Amino acid sequence: MNPIYTKTVTILPSQVDAWGRLSLDRTFDLFMDTATEAAGAMGVGWDFLMQRGLFWITVKARVRFIDPPLLLDTVEVVTWPEAPGEMRCNRHYEIRKGGAVLAQGLTEWAIVSVQDGKPRSLADILPSDLEYPDAVACPEPFARISSQFADPPFAHHLVTNTDIDMARHMNNVAYVRAIMNAFPLKAWKALNVKQMDVIFLTSAHEGDTLRFQQRRDGSALDIKGTLPDGRVSVLARLRTEE
Repeated sequence: MNPIYTKTVTILPSQVDAWGRLSLDRTFDLFMDTATEAAGAMGVGWDFLMQRGLFWITVKARVRFIDPPLLLDTVEVVTWPEAPGEMRCNRHYEIRKGGAVLAQGLTEWAIVSVQDGKPRSLADILPSDLEYPDAVACPEPFARISSQFADPPFAHHLVTNTDIDMARHMNNVAYVRAIMNAFPLKAWKALNVKQMDVIFLTSAHEGDTLRFQQRRDGSALDIKGTLPDGRVSVLARLRTEE
């Protein structure tokens, strides 16, 4: 079975930023949604897992902007998995138009139990006849981000009902939106983010207030989101154009 999945989409007004480009958070959305469809095509979709008391979780995610598509552009979204490890696997993504690659992505994911939240062996779940491609969209490892931040919080985010997903915790892309919204529009534009790595650590829930801290090191801007009890919920690294 060939696990490469491709779909054609048109970039709609709800997906673009203030400058008419596919926004960073909507790129994460597009990759997440396409991965869900691709998993179904592989035979391990949402229904298959839920019948077994399992669900997918994203542990880490990356989006790399090369030349973001514009409003009403018609593009191809392509995704494929790497050969899995025992408990985790990487999935790659590209947005293409006319042979050019406009954006790339990478996620690290696992399958966990609904009952106890513990990961399950992928070898017991994934089809045995998958032929994994050698191609990689993002060959570099995910950023390693220290959780030690010296500066006080610069922004806060109250987790509301629109942040919550079917698992009753904060949706992965909601973290990305919260980080983006921590900056005024003018400041966000000035950052000119080229890549964003996000590491999901401890789930936030409705009513929690995340405190965001930042740390600049050259072209890297690190962000930490902390829960009210002090636990780190999310870490992110934004690669910016200085």
